[in-house]
Amino acid sequence: MPYPFEHLRSDAQQAKLFRDTLPQVNAAMPEFFRTMAIAQRSIAQKNMFGHPQGVRQDLGFETALRLVLIAGTNERLFSVNEDTKTVVNTLRLLVLKWYSFDNALDACLYFGHYFYAYQSHSQYAVKLLMEQSRFVVPHADKVVPNKAGLALIDTLPQPRWYKSVDGLGDKLSSIFIETADLAHVDAQVSGVQIHFKKSNHYDLRAPLFVRADAIETPQVLNDKVIVRCPHCSQKCRGNYFRHIEITCPKCQGHWSQRM
Repeated sequence: MPYPFEHLRSDAQQAKLFRDTLPQVNAAMPEFFRTMAIAQRSIAQKNMFGHPQGVRQDLGFETALRLVLIAGTNERLFSVNEDTKTVVNTLRLLVLKWYSFDNALDACLYFGHYFYAYQSHSQYAVKLLMEQSRFVVPHADKVVPNKAGLALIDTLPQPRWYKSVDGLGDKLSSIFIETADLAHVDAQVSGVQIHFKKSNHYDLRAPLFVRADAIETPQVLNDKVIVRCPHCSQKCRGNYFRHIEITCPKCQGHWSQRM
């Protein structure tokens, strides 16, 4: 089954820049990917009752995850005081970037399984590991973000989310998540949690959570649809169809979205 992010590739220059900019993360990622690839094969196996075998505790996944978190903290991609969702989102971008250097797809699928489908468990595990990192990271409370490193792993433009009848889409890319793979959350911050539990068709280009105020709901008036341009925020009008394509009259930006 093809996955939406499979086409992502970075050139040799990007790989060298990653090694030079984030040497500790570069050293920790191979083991992280190795353990995730093994874990993915483990959960794909079935026992005599037809149930998944699960992930054996001696695979070293959490140890590898701890090393990546320590490396990321040392290289100022996040701090020990960072919100857990932010840390996991940075991990997601790191995994996408490392995959683009022609590394294992199975590792990405396990990352999706662990961090999307089991968000409460995985975020609690990351929170505990980050709290433990306090004791091994010097000057943990005085961290200046590594802007060059963060810019290097942020491979996608800032999404412009919109709501449709069938789910949630991004005007600036082909990212679209079906309704069955979403959950609406109103606790603390309202928004949409992306879990992929129905399809298991993990798209690591999508964050785990999208705030409600970042999602546009198109307005429909007299068979016309009114939406904002993802490039300049100009209000644009078009004919109402199941799938619309619009060119902004102000900046000439072009995009498509589902209704």
